[in-house]
Amino acid sequence: MAERIFTIGFANMCETVPFSATVREGLEAAAVKHPNLRLVVRDNDLNNDKALANAQEFADLGVDLAIIYHIDERFGTNIRSVLLKKRVPIIAVDIPIPMTVFFGINNQQAGYLAGQALGRWVQKHWDGAVDKVLVMTEQRALSAIRTRIDSAVQGLSDHATVNKEHIFFLDGGTHQTTAYKHSESVFKLWEGIKRIAVICSNDDTAMGVINRARELGRESDIAVIGQGANLAIHEFPKPGNRFVASTAYYPEKYGEYLVDLALRMLAGERVPYENLIQPMAVTVENYEAWLRGELG
Repeated sequence: MAERIFTIGFANMCETVPFSATVREGLEAAAVKHPNLRLVVRDNDLNNDKALANAQEFADLGVDLAIIYHIDERFGTNIRSVLLKKRVPIIAVDIPIPMTVFFGINNQQAGYLAGQALGRWVQKHWDGAVDKVLVMTEQRALSAIRTRIDSAVQGLSDHATVNKEHIFFLDGGTHQTTAYKHSESVFKLWEGIKRIAVICSNDDTAMGVINRARELGRESDIAVIGQGANLAIHEFPKPGNRFVASTAYYPEKYGEYLVDLALRMLAGERVPYENLIQPMAVTVENYEAWLRGELG
């Protein structure tokens, strides 16, 4: 008897965000190793209408399982309801969808590790204190990003002197361009302030802030942490770099994990509702060893 062919629908967060593009590449590479898997890939493009249309397409196609990577946590129930009508099981990637299997980063640990690294940098270079803290968040991702950000603030506060009244939260979006535009007003508001710690929800927003500060001649006034470690490693070697640390999530490995999890679900196995990747802090001090595979 021929082996049953399973169809998996994957709706990616956004193909122009390097991290999620790497996730898709890894998933395609992992899926091709299994002749009984057929992968249908779509791009949500950070857009709710596209995400809903992609979910509806998966439902109409009768996919056996859907992997959903979508930025807007509030919209997850809408996506789930479309697929639930056709009894399509769901794996939510990084951004949780209620009552579905979750696969992604341990946000509490990821945030704290980066914040801790930032605090230690502040101890070494700024006498253990900051004047302001700029937090670049993502208003569409509620619990996931909030946990990551709050833990980063805690990690910084545990290792450096931070006045809570001097912490400013700003929507940085997910793209570099959004963070670049939004951060300009803060740099104007904080003209003359020299010790600004910047906590970002991903490496893309971190680079947006760094690029704007660089153009304004304010790069030496900031110390920045990101998440994902996909862009930070290109900044670390640069003279005058102020990208202090990021946390590695290994997006290139998501595919293997997701295919394994999907195959177990398709085989009828009960899987944990929460499947977490343990991150690692990648810093200016250890990134070369990390690149050589000596860490983690």
